[in-house]
Amino acid sequence: MDNPSRKNVAIVGAGIFGLSLALSLRKRGHDVTVFDQHRYDETSYHPSEAEPELVASVDHNKIFRASYGTKLHYQRLALESRKAWIRINKELQETSPGAEDLFVSCGMLRVQPTASLSALEQETLTNMTRDGLRDTQFVEGDSDDRERASERGWAAKLLDFAIPNDPDKRSFEAVLDSLAGFTRCYSGCAYFYHLAEQTGVAFKLGPEQGKFDCLVEEQAGSDKKAVGLKTKDGRVHKSDVVVIAAGSFSTQLLPDLSYHLESSAGSVATFKIEKGDTTLWDKYSPEKFPVITWKSTPRGKDGKDTGSVYVLPRTPEGLVKIGYRGVKFTNFQPAPEGTPFTQDSKWEFVSIFLPEFQDVPFYSTKLCWYTDSLDNSFLASPTIDYVPTYIGNSLFVCTGGSGHGAKFMPVLGEHAADIFENGDGSTTPMRPFWRWREDMPRRNGLQEGPDGPRNIGEKAAQG
Repeated sequence: MDNPSRKNVAIVGAGIFGLSLALSLRKRGHDVTVFDQHRYDETSYHPSEAEPELVASVDHNKIFRASYGTKLHYQRLALESRKAWIRINKELQETSPGAEDLFVSCGMLRVQPTASLSALEQETLTNMTRDGLRDTQFVEGDSDDRERASERGWAAKLLDFAIPNDPDKRSFEAVLDSLAGFTRCYSGCAYFYHLAEQTGVAFKLGPEQGKFDCLVEEQAGSDKKAVGLKTKDGRVHKSDVVVIAAGSFSTQLLPDLSYHLESSAGSVATFKIEKGDTTLWDKYSPEKFPVITWKSTPRGKDGKDTGSVYVLPRTPEGLVKIGYRGVKFTNFQPAPEGTPFTQDSKWEFVSIFLPEFQDVPFYSTKLCWYTDSLDNSFLASPTIDYVPTYIGNSLFVCTGGSGHGAKFMPVLGEHAADIFENGDGSTTPMRPFWRWREDMPRRNGLQEGPDGPRNIGEKAAQG
């Protein structure tokens, strides 16, 4: 662990990004301390229905997929991460026989908005073919694919859903991705937390000693340098580099990020299946039920996704989670109390894909806060890089997952650490996509600002 360029690094945020980077930097010989306002050492990241935390990392499960249309670099990064998750699963079984897998390869059914494949789906299949993976994808309308799915034991998850009120009685086209599934998010975070702690990463957690108050800066003429941070208990923690990895809180801690990222919220709800209901318990188990995503409407001419709904198999607690991913709420201040939950396309989705729950009230509802990048694709904006307004490579940013970060947790830190140590000399293929770019045009609603229609602070104020 000897490193001639050893640095003292203070990371703000003990979520997916902060944990992954902390572990990789420590393995490279750096001294690392992670700060967070939440007591993850006590909660083990387990979500609470009574007091839900406004952080994406505290969740039961997150979708794992490698389908990214034309973005071949993210397809390959996901496949790299998939291998790492499978290795972790194997290690867990060796050390703790019977332990739950952190990655569950239950497959994902990508249901199209019509009876035909969308342009995005065709791009995804082209890239899968390019990487020799087309045989892992099963198109429902392709007889050869259906036969192959049957041969490989996937036929039961190649589900058929009729298009409502279709005069020709057609079904939605769909593609079953056998590489996909989900990660057990909070369990994964707890795993990496303990691994980081064992490797020598220090943690300061809680609303006083762990909560970020402000950067500590020094002036060098007209320039400024970050030399540490101050926490809410008044203590100053000196460091060579400060890393902002605070998820949806990042733009509040570092206003420089507000041009590049936005905090946004997607609606999430759950139904509850009791274990005694053996029919539903079995039907919606990961062994029988895939992740399902449905583009309820095709993307607009501007490329925006305005109607994407998903559902995951039930959790061990019996929770079936559905969520809406499309145009999401934004926020320009700390999340106000009583922020509204939106149902959007959910009930139409439920009536088609989860008919047993059509007249059942939600067990829980919440807003899941993300850090969205400029174009709403994972890290397409400059979010893993040094902040150029601070000299001496003293302030580093590692955030902006747009809801995609959890799947990359085992490998994200290594790619980010390579950029941390080598900057433009980094060898990670992700460097061109993660760099800080002042000339990046604002998209994804960032151009709307606080007066835009998605500002949840305004909606809460209106009642």
